[in-house]
Amino acid sequence: MPAPLAASKWLSCPRPDPAAPMRLWCLPFAGGGAAVWHPWAARLAGSAEIVGVRLPGRENRIAERPVSEFEPLVAAIADELAPHVHERDVLCGHSLGAILAFEVARELRARRLPGPAGLVVAGARAPHLPRTEPDLRHLPDDNFVAQVDRRYGGIPPTVRENREFLDLFLPALRADLTIFETYRHTAAPALAVPLLALGGSDDLHVSRAQVLAWGAHTTGIFSVDFFRGGHFFPQGQVDAVTARVGDFLHSF
Repeated sequence: MPAPLAASKWLSCPRPDPAAPMRLWCLPFAGGGAAVWHPWAARLAGSAEIVGVRLPGRENRIAERPVSEFEPLVAAIADELAPHVHERDVLCGHSLGAILAFEVARELRARRLPGPAGLVVAGARAPHLPRTEPDLRHLPDDNFVAQVDRRYGGIPPTVRENREFLDLFLPALRADLTIFETYRHTAAPALAVPLLALGGSDDLHVSRAQVLAWGAHTTGIFSVDFFRGGHFFPQGQVDAVTARVGDFLHSF
């Protein structure tokens, strides 16, 4: 059973579940906060305690400068999770969060720390595959927002149409896109854990083949599933996705 978490600006546990057999540590898509994982807590109650990782520059860390370099961010997340991750815990991420979860798992392994026991990745190409889209991170603000929303979707109209909200949101989004666009995969032995890769059937950004390619990154059991919807299918198909994740968590 998970030991209670100490208060932390990095971690958000919307529904403490001390009877749960494991924790699911969840990393968000670019620009996202820990709250995007709150709907998972009730649906996976009894299977896992959900802990969203809150990165600098969003939610109650809005006044902090976002991190725009991959390696320092992975190291900082690993530092925060290291005292808590149990050998039965699972890391999970969506889009950029999937790559972060993968690299944090490798960082914990490099430190010879316990866990994670599994990995869930959603809406992301396998990390060794090249990125082919033009960079967006250097575009002026209005063009940047328009291009990001056209390519990925997911920027709420309430944010796009309110300049004050947009100005608060942009630094974290730009920093996350910088991390995503400058990330370079480094070859290392595959993780020896079960890995579940999820994709959206109508995702124009991440293809079926790119999701299937995650199988190269584990020597454990590899599972894959696809759901109706585009890049943000985990939000649009939350009941179906969490049911599949619950099945995965019960499989080991």
